[in-house]
Amino acid sequence: MENTIPVFDFHCHIMESYALFKDTFFQEPSLENARQVISFLENGMAEKLAIPAITLYTVPDLPCNPLALYAKSHAPGRIYALAGLRRGLTREGNAGMVAQARDLIAAGFDGFKLICKPNVRRVFRFAINDPIFDEFYAEAEKCSWPILFHVGDPPAFWQKDQVPAWAVRYGWYYGDDADIPASGLLYAETFDVLRRYPALQVIFAHFFFMADRLDEVPPLLDAYPRVCFDVTPGSEMYAAFSAQRDKARELFAAYGDRFLFGTDNAGCQGPVRKNNLRKARENIALMRRFFETGDTFDGFGYRLRGLALDQQTLCKLYTQNFLRILGKTPAPVHPVRAAALCETYRNMIAGDEPFAENTIRLLEEIRDFFNGHL
Repeated sequence: MENTIPVFDFHCHIMESYALFKDTFFQEPSLENARQVISFLENGMAEKLAIPAITLYTVPDLPCNPLALYAKSHAPGRIYALAGLRRGLTREGNAGMVAQARDLIAAGFDGFKLICKPNVRRVFRFAINDPIFDEFYAEAEKCSWPILFHVGDPPAFWQKDQVPAWAVRYGWYYGDDADIPASGLLYAETFDVLRRYPALQVIFAHFFFMADRLDEVPPLLDAYPRVCFDVTPGSEMYAAFSAQRDKARELFAAYGDRFLFGTDNAGCQGPVRKNNLRKARENIALMRRFFETGDTFDGFGYRLRGLALDQQTLCKLYTQNFLRILGKTPAPVHPVRAAALCETYRNMIAGDEPFAENTIRLLEEIRDFFNGHL
């Protein structure tokens, strides 16, 4: 019998990040990205969803926060938005992070997305526990701002004989790169943050890339009661869960309050829309089959065996933990502040950066939308 528990997707992107993908794989965003994310809801793929925005330090990523608010405005009560903090490439350029965070919350965001993917360190040289972040971490802890935190990558990305070919194409092989910290150092930096700010509401994306080390998960969750993981693929996670099926089932049952469903589905513009909807639907169906049944099947490039979790655990994974962390109702979007955010980002563009023309046009479109709703 088909499971009728609704899905709340904690990890649904609205555009690709230029900083993470660069020119070769970057698709310029438009309002169509927001419309497609909304269509995930309209087509029954999720009852509610959260958009993690990635802004970082490049011009083409500037529309991500405004696009998230634009989508949120078009699906009242169903879309939450996690703001990306804009970062500078110098120590001085990262002053005022708390003021920036407060402005984003005031504009209508429900929390934050921090991206500490290893390839970012090739350009953004500051460690996860660098003092530039301290005031933000302290404020986030005080205000209970949820933080979806991407730290690291699959261990195979540091191993030349294990890294997938597609990851190499994206520039995500790190083993021979002196600018990339070892995986263990990224964990050490993160654990230092948790020791200093133990009440942070952190949700580590992609199971914190610990699916192959399940014995290490309970001590971490016991030490930090507000730390959670999402189960957004990382496809290797599901192979690791299958390989340790009994242990994985026990972990999800014992710590059911600490795991959130997420897909990594993403809004894409233009002619790929129909195909992307199909892929998004297939992704959710595959994930639900894995968690709800004991079937053996092919998925994510691996032979998998599902976990067949009980109904109570599934309810927590799919809906209850999402609502506990983000609340039953998203924060309202403030049109004046949303328009001002667009204008602030517009004024950061000199005009000669990659994709500057499209970025300016899109920011002005979104600004004009919010100005029309004052």
